[in-house]
Amino acid sequence: MSDWVSGDEAGQGGGQPPPPWGPEWEEELWDRVEGVRHKLTRILNPAKLTPYLRQCKVIDEQDEDEVLNSAQLPLRISKAGRLIDILRGRGPRGLQAFMESLEFYHPEQYTQLTGQTPTQRCSIILDEEGPEGLTQFLLLEVRKLREQLRGSRMCERRLSQRCRVAEEERSRAERKAQELRQDRLQLERLRQDWEAGSRELGRLKDRHLEQAVKYSRALEEQSRATAREREMLEQVEQLKNRLKEAERQVDGGPAPGTAVKRDRPRPGGTDTDSAVQTDTPQHADTSQKLRMDTK
Repeated sequence: MSDWVSGDEAGQGGGQPPPPWGPEWEEELWDRVEGVRHKLTRILNPAKLTPYLRQCKVIDEQDEDEVLNSAQLPLRISKAGRLIDILRGRGPRGLQAFMESLEFYHPEQYTQLTGQTPTQRCSIILDEEGPEGLTQFLLLEVRKLREQLRGSRMCERRLSQRCRVAEEERSRAERKAQELRQDRLQLERLRQDWEAGSRELGRLKDRHLEQAVKYSRALEEQSRATAREREMLEQVEQLKNRLKEAERQVDGGPAPGTAVKRDRPRPGGTDTDSAVQTDTPQHADTSQKLRMDTK
């Protein structure tokens, strides 16, 4: 039979006497176990079953070490499969011990396999060691449960401490994220200010370039004006020299050529002398005008 026993069959098993662990039951139950082997190996924990099986004297220390510590069985599924194979090789006692361990540790799987309600009889321990042995086994199980509870509480405290640390780290991370958001906003404002400053700097550079061009043109105009002024000064100097020469001519009398011309007899000499005398005041007036223009 390769399927689990149905719920109706399990309900019919309630109140029935313990199953006869005979050959007919043995083969049928092992067939059921093999039919659901892939499910059982995922559920069973060999480290939890081996102490009970050793108490029942079905396996020894060597079998337990092979199941739990063998390098060839790295996975719990393979360990559980090896344990099932060892128990099947122990005959009816192996089957009975396996079923009672399921009844004690995995009651749901026991009910699905046998169709009976688990009663935790532990009959093998009672047969082998009597009530004292069962009491000792139960005390050991209670001690293990207390250790597990203590370990669970310690684990809970460690987890609580880790939760507090994680909560503090989360709070610090949130504060840091808030600071980063503020820094990002500040950086964005600084970037905007930098862009505005860059644009203003560009405008100032353009204005500076325009002013430099204007200044260069002004320098060129100044240079041309200076050259024109120099030319005008030279012209003024020339005019001054000409004026001085004219003044010397006026102040010093007629030139020698003129005197010769006066001595030369000419008809109508009176008119000539009067013309010369008339020209002399006019020349003086012209010299005075040039002198005023020069000033």
